[in-house]
Amino acid sequence: MHAGIVLCGGRSSRMGRAKAWLPWQGRPMVAHVVERLSEVVDEVVVVSSEQLDLPPLPARVVRDREPELGPLAGIREGLAHVKGELAYVTATDAPFLTPEFVKTMLSYGKAAAPEVDGIVQPLAAVYPRSALACASSLLESDRRRPLALLEAQDYRRVDAAELTGCEDAVRGFNTPEEYLAAVRTSGDDSPVVLELLGRAQLAAGRREIETPVGTLAEVLAAAPPELELVQEGRVARHHLVSIDGRSFLRDLRVPIGPGEHVIVLDASVGG
Repeated sequence: MHAGIVLCGGRSSRMGRAKAWLPWQGRPMVAHVVERLSEVVDEVVVVSSEQLDLPPLPARVVRDREPELGPLAGIREGLAHVKGELAYVTATDAPFLTPEFVKTMLSYGKAAAPEVDGIVQPLAAVYPRSALACASSLLESDRRRPLALLEAQDYRRVDAAELTGCEDAVRGFNTPEEYLAAVRTSGDDSPVVLELLGRAQLAAGRREIETPVGTLAEVLAAAPPELELVQEGRVARHHLVSIDGRSFLRDLRVPIGPGEHVIVLDASVGG
């Protein structure tokens, strides 16, 4: 019996928004990754922070008790909740993950991690459930690197040459630029819908505008300039901007993905 563990408790500070909700192939990124894993493993555990709401998932969602300790704490939490003897661990931002790659990594029957361009990838790796106690011990001694857990398990380092056809499986994205570049080559050309409400709608004379994916700045630029949605490099104070009604944004660098719904309303309404 094998398991999959998805880590999505990070702060995503460089992305500016939760990676778990970034659209990919018509669904949130975390749902995409869970689906890929479910094709290979018997159970999937998603480790999230208390602050992050997630979409409905065909997986068990557990909360990371100490997210400030980094991904090793998330791995520990995942290992504590799986039944399988081996668990493939992945970060949320794994758009190119394939069942074939996961199957290959699990086939070694022990702790294993790929090495790509000379760098070991501990968040695209296999950990035995029996490593739980070791993970706890490492954290107690303030050793927070997942690679330390792999080394303690005498892991197998898998050379890229052994992963022919699966090289992209470990590729993710940390910045808006990386995400948007991946989206633009994915074949998904679903537009972003910019919805204007309140005074913005009255001034523009229309409610919805379709625009290509881009940063929030690029999406808001599709609105008539007289609306003055942007001032001093941020969303203007007299407006509130939300993605699908879930969260409010001010940072213009945040990426907006295919099919997302950006809502602009009066700040007085949001108050």
